[in-house]
Amino acid sequence: MIGQTVLSLFVLFAGSVDASGDAEPRDLAEPPTWRIAPEVSHYRYKEPGVMTNEGTLYGVTGFVTFHRHRIAGMNALDSGDPNVIAWSMLKLDGRISAGEVDYDGSYMDSTPLSTSGTDDFLFDVRLLWSYHWRPTDPLSAAYAGLGYRYLNDDSSKQAGGYERESNYVYIPLGVRKDFYLADRWNLGLTGEFDVLLVGRQISHLDNADPSLPEVRNWQWPGFGAGLFLDLLHKGEGFDVGLGPFLRYWWVDESDVSSEGYYEPKNNTFEYGLSLILQF
Repeated sequence: MIGQTVLSLFVLFAGSVDASGDAEPRDLAEPPTWRIAPEVSHYRYKEPGVMTNEGTLYGVTGFVTFHRHRIAGMNALDSGDPNVIAWSMLKLDGRISAGEVDYDGSYMDSTPLSTSGTDDFLFDVRLLWSYHWRPTDPLSAAYAGLGYRYLNDDSSKQAGGYERESNYVYIPLGVRKDFYLADRWNLGLTGEFDVLLVGRQISHLDNADPSLPEVRNWQWPGFGAGLFLDLLHKGEGFDVGLGPFLRYWWVDESDVSSEGYYEPKNNTFEYGLSLILQF
């Protein structure tokens, strides 16, 4: 009889704690989230007063994220649950794009030159850590990480052309604000600033003339920026949506190589649209 009474009191006490939501905050790991997003963009690389590359790139971006929620109660369904205090996220994301661009510039002897059909290939990978707050807070998230960007611009199939390789190691810093709309729609706005740690430019001038060297230049300082808008419809098994974006880079004039060559200051501007599938 006494045992049954104690057991009943224990069950009643446990139920009251769970219902009140006053339990000590604790961490709760969530399954990873995946995204695949084919994209198309207009791309322009410019060395003011020297040359311009401009064209259309086609590619795909994607990421995988690992979440850890900080919850006030015993359970939480998702980031919109009122029990969720905050959560952290580790993200690995990447991008591959390729296309053809038109060149408008000159030969090394300053003779004007305009060509089309230069092959461009771009690869970007980043590891990011972010901290998230409740949707009602002024900001939904802030993040930082480490990124590597590679661009290959190859005009070696054309008379006087050569292959150029750009390598950037940088720190991405960003903030995000989410808006939960009606009928399972979510609007996310992300702003990013990128700090160039070091750039390495490799110019295969020997493609144009075997008597010329392969030139390597260090590039710094520089910075990048991005603005990304995600409009997602949240489904039962996966989310779909659209993502317009802007990307920008500015890099200062490089050092002078031992052969006497240098890279002029340059800027890159890109805008486009992605089709998002998230699950």
